Amino acid sequence: MPKEKIDIESEKDRIGPAEVYVTLRDLITLQFEARGFSFLPKYAVQSILSGRHSSKLRGRGLDFDQVRKYISGDDIRNIDWKVTARMGVTHTKEFTEEKERPVFFVVDQSSSMFFGSKKYFKSVIAAHLAAVGCWRTLDVGDRAGGIVFNDSRIDYISPKRDRKTIQRYFTLIKTQNQELKAVKVATTDEIPLNKVLKQVNEVISHDYLVVLISDLNMADENTLKNLIRIRKNNDIIVAQITDPGEMELISDNMTISDGEFQTHVGQGKRLKSEFKVAKAKTQFRIKSDLKKYGIPYFQIDTLSEPAKQLRSLLSAKNKRPK
Repeated sequence: MPKEKIDIESEKDRIGPAEVYVTLRDLITLQFEARGFSFLPKYAVQSILSGRHSSKLRGRGLDFDQVRKYISGDDIRNIDWKVTARMGVTHTKEFTEEKERPVFFVVDQSSSMFFGSKKYFKSVIAAHLAAVGCWRTLDVGDRAGGIVFNDSRIDYISPKRDRKTIQRYFTLIKTQNQELKAVKVATTDEIPLNKVLKQVNEVISHDYLVVLISDLNMADENTLKNLIRIRKNNDIIVAQITDPGEMELISDNMTISDGEFQTHVGQGKRLKSEFKVAKAKTQFRIKSDLKKYGIPYFQIDTLSEPAKQLRSLLSAKNKRPK
């Protein structure tokens, strides 16, 4: 696939460190990293879902083409018994391979994503993961597009197989990413993640591959129900963005703020232990719930670029089922 020429002027778009905010240039440049992995199991490169994960995707499907007379050697499972009875001669259904499959990315840029304790912010990692996913999807000939959402807004681009569509989608991601600030966000009656998953169900039809990229911090029982609804007619992958600072208290002395109030967390082994156990239980519940309903799941952390982590996930030593 020919690569996109990068407009140097787009670098003027940067409003902060690359680890905190993305630019359109950042997302376009990631086309050079979109290799060595696939979200679909059909392709020659190792799929993100095969080997290491027990859950499988449908892959590319078959479209009905025509009914013709049965020829010796045809698969008897494809015999059309209604036509056979009407014509008095055995007929079989013929199928053609589906030419392409839309991949629908759902990217979380809500306030909880504006956090990072080591290198990158979760919001940046989510944007980068969506970018390499879109470029890889385009590279193998499928349509790409999706939704980007924050605490109050949902922006949507219909999946298409062209670079202009991808660049418009990246612009939406970049815009919401650069709107993130360390301020308190007003709460709403409905969790943004659940609201956007309902909309996903409304805007896609069937046989899509939906890739949810989120920290899942606000996920609840309704989140799982919405994912199951999407799963009925489509495939879905959940990519959870994690940060070491949310898995355990990495310092004995820290100040935590929501943009309006702040509190000091002092020394205390008991507090650190209880926090770590609580987070581990939450993670176990998420994994167990998704596995129960056959929804593939993997984690991407904030310590290094997503493309590098994806290729590491698919290395030979990780291909054996666990």
